[in-house]
Amino acid sequence: MFSEYSPWLFASGAAIGSLLAAFWTHVRSAYQVLASRVLMSVTLDGYQAEAMLCYLRSQFTASTWGPRAYVGWMLYVQPKRRVQIVSMEVTPPAGRIYWQGWRALWVTSGRSSEISLEDGVNSSDYDQRSLSVTYLRGMFDPERLVIDATEYFNRQVHENCEAEGRHYVKHVFGSAGRMRFPGQQQGHPSMNAAHGDLRRCLQYRPLGYEFHQLGTPRRKGRRAVDRLALDESGQELVIDAERWLASEEWHRERDLPWRRGWLLYGEPGTGKTAFARAIAEDLDLPVFSFDLASLYNDELQTEWSSMLTEVPCMALLEDIDAVFHGRENVVAGEKGGLTFDCLLNCLDGVQRADGLLLVITTNHLERIDPALGVPVNGRSSRPGRVDRVVEFSSLNDEGRRHLAASVLPDAPELWDLLVEQGQGDTGAQFQDRCAQLALALEFGDREKLAECLVE
Repeated sequence: MFSEYSPWLFASGAAIGSLLAAFWTHVRSAYQVLASRVLMSVTLDGYQAEAMLCYLRSQFTASTWGPRAYVGWMLYVQPKRRVQIVSMEVTPPAGRIYWQGWRALWVTSGRSSEISLEDGVNSSDYDQRSLSVTYLRGMFDPERLVIDATEYFNRQVHENCEAEGRHYVKHVFGSAGRMRFPGQQQGHPSMNAAHGDLRRCLQYRPLGYEFHQLGTPRRKGRRAVDRLALDESGQELVIDAERWLASEEWHRERDLPWRRGWLLYGEPGTGKTAFARAIAEDLDLPVFSFDLASLYNDELQTEWSSMLTEVPCMALLEDIDAVFHGRENVVAGEKGGLTFDCLLNCLDGVQRADGLLLVITTNHLERIDPALGVPVNGRSSRPGRVDRVVEFSSLNDEGRRHLAASVLPDAPELWDLLVEQGQGDTGAQFQDRCAQLALALEFGDREKLAECLVE
């Protein structure tokens, strides 16, 4: 008998299942419509998500219920005078309730789709963060909430970052040497900030410290360039940089590009990088140091555009001769890599680079293509890309005396001897010579002292 009725049973079961599924679909749709009338959901991506998290952390009270999430950041801790891990509480992906009085927000975090974001909107520092904020409709004005969060975040950047100076260093390197599939858009290369950069973690709650105790404090006292032994050309570059930074309105009034480019060449150890670092420190400029050997064209273009959102700033391309001999990329090999044309387009292409101080260093001037900029009759072959080409050479007598006086201020009787001994030294070599003698004096090391004096 069961076999006679089994087709009808199966048919009836299928019909009932279809009715239940249709009923559930209608119920779910009705619930979604009802929920949309009752609940308001706001999605925020990139920097806006960071701003909202920073605002919630300070202006709202986080619920003590639910999961917790923590992350450790390597930061300079001023009371300790060390770089160490600072524990910070973050919003867990599972979500958390934030209260402002009797009003509540439900916040969940995730990652946004890179496809839906325009280049330049989100820095790779921020991991393409996405945030969903849900609350009872009418409790908050979404636009007012976003505006308040943005204004608060900008104030925090100024008070915790810019108040101590804008100067920090970011090392930008790409994906060369890692798996990269043909035709694949690589996305963002890695971009590492210095341990004094707090912008990346203002949205989190540090445990055991306040933000004003974190990050490298700005150096005070004499200028960084005054610690260097500069010849006449170096002193002229200092004036060139100071005038460039102070002439923004002058350039804009005349519709001239507000940018500057230098090519510094000379033997290793002559102080090219130290000079660039000192200029950036004194002018309070962020420094973006690009590893050209590891970057592909799309990666350089993306990060170059991202850098220009933080002008005025310095772009540092060190030892360009180690990557390009003329126009040939000598490190790319079969994997492709950055092309010289792409580099030129970034340095001086369609996109304006107002507010950029470009510094390129090389140990071999003969390997530099004239299209980049080389000295011709005392001037650059390509102003607009490279405006000044300056040689850094061994220290002269005046430079060695300046450095000796800086390292051994309490031993002027030794300056003449050091100046004589250090003939032909590069800046790095002479600084080490002075430091070794100063340390021998500090620790009373007679054997090392005698060795330094008779050298």
